[in-house]
Amino acid sequence: MNSEDSAEEIRKRMAELRQELTCDVDDVSRSVREAGKAAKQMASPLYIIRNYPWVSAAAAAAIGYLLVPKKRKVVKPDPEMLAELIRKEQIKVDTSNASGETQGMVKSLAVMGLTWAAKTGMNYMMQRLTAAAMEHGQPTAKPPEPEPAEEPWNTTR
Repeated sequence: MNSEDSAEEIRKRMAELRQELTCDVDDVSRSVREAGKAAKQMASPLYIIRNYPWVSAAAAAAIGYLLVPKKRKVVKPDPEMLAELIRKEQIKVDTSNASGETQGMVKSLAVMGLTWAAKTGMNYMMQRLTAAAMEHGQPTAKPPEPEPAEEPWNTTR
């Protein structure tokens, strides 16, 4: 009896442990789901903006300040100063690139002109084709009148 009682107690204890384990697993999974939802909500930019508007505004202003390029410093030297800088080789003058920029601008203008001309020509052609189709589709003479149907009360049998 002693071994049967101990086996029965072990079975009861194992059943209790299984039930507790199931409840613990449910609790852990529920808390993980809730923590995941809270983490998603807190990682959302809208959450941060709604809960910390002043910090968000300051961060946006700082990012905007860093993204805007600084104003270039324009120096307008006189001819003597330019000559001195060239002699000391502190400045290098490269005029080969200037002609390439002009050529690129002329190319761009030519392409824009050709594109405009092509679009205008296509529009004109479409208008002419539409007008021709409309003229072709209109009847020149009156359509024939339908023949009168026989009236059922005037039929001869």
